[in-house]
Amino acid sequence: MRKNIIDRRNAEYSPLIDDFKDEVKDLNFKGITGPHFPSIGECYEDAKYKFAFCGMETYGWNKMPYFMEQKPDSYLTESDTLLNNYEHLTWAANWHATFWGFVFKFLAKFYKMEFEKLVNDKNDFNARSLLKSFVWANSNAIERYDVTSKWEGADQAAWESVKSASKRFDDINHILNSCDPKVVFIIYGGANEEYMLNEKTISDIYGIDPNQRKGWLRLRHNNPKYDYIYLRSTSTHIFHLPHPTWMGLYSGIGIDAYVDSLIQDIENYHIWDKLPNSNDDWNMNMVDEVEPSTIDFKYRLIASVAHSLVQNNVVMCGGDMVRLFNMNGIHTQRGSDYSNNISQGSYKPISSAWAYYYNRGDYQTAYEIARAFVNQNGEYAYE
Repeated sequence: MRKNIIDRRNAEYSPLIDDFKDEVKDLNFKGITGPHFPSIGECYEDAKYKFAFCGMETYGWNKMPYFMEQKPDSYLTESDTLLNNYEHLTWAANWHATFWGFVFKFLAKFYKMEFEKLVNDKNDFNARSLLKSFVWANSNAIERYDVTSKWEGADQAAWESVKSASKRFDDINHILNSCDPKVVFIIYGGANEEYMLNEKTISDIYGIDPNQRKGWLRLRHNNPKYDYIYLRSTSTHIFHLPHPTWMGLYSGIGIDAYVDSLIQDIENYHIWDKLPNSNDDWNMNMVDEVEPSTIDFKYRLIASVAHSLVQNNVVMCGGDMVRLFNMNGIHTQRGSDYSNNISQGSYKPISSAWAYYYNRGDYQTAYEIARAFVNQNGEYAYE
């Protein structure tokens, strides 16, 4: 049976924690802040739109002696409880130039909800659910020395050893492997490239050999400035943004302009088929979603490809369509890959899609499928 997300997160980080503890056990921990790990809201598992918000670091967290005494599962779930108890509503000094200001403004705008209602209405079920519908993480598990540890009298050499050992945690793939968010916001312009693009630590559940090819695409957004990165191996969409303080105080446009641009990009890049019409749409159980290997999804994909081909007056070999299926993990009804042997029915999904639209009376779509796909000799396959 598939583990739930909390169990998967704990299984991902527990071995890393054990190794970390073993490496640093002989150090002087006086005054050193302990590590922060990704926190999962209790509504995340049911959320249709799965987001992870990754900041720079915490500002005062548990102390290392306390961390060393805790079992990994217990320590990991402590910050989950903080989210579920809405403690994060008290952490923002303001709403216009802070990490939590960005998070809450994005959620309000994305789900078409009034910001004041989201952060203040304790009786609205959807508002309370949205506030615990995401993953919260930091790209640095251990804070910088000058943030807290220095003022707590920590020995800098000991802190540096702890910080070095904690680098094993600073890898976004640990979040992807366990929580599988669709969209990740890295809200810290100085985030290490290795944090975002380390393909060596992708879980084998994705079935990808990272040594075969570069598995990511980067696009630069200039107004406002941020990077969009698509990780092909995990189908993850990353937005690498400036720190919220810069967005809010120094960008000249404010956090709201960034939020508007990000939502527009989410729509433009077709990250989801549909964006929410209201805050009622947060729960996946309330929204119909077609699985990639279902017949409906395949027919819709074939029709979409055919429409684009006809618009551009080009054709595609039917065998290339089933290779596209295989490349994207879209399987036959038996759960297997499609055959690449053209003599063994590689055209069957296309002919079935043609018949489906024709029998429904959607002759335009059937025509486009017939026109768009040809056989290995470049001849039209359907008459």
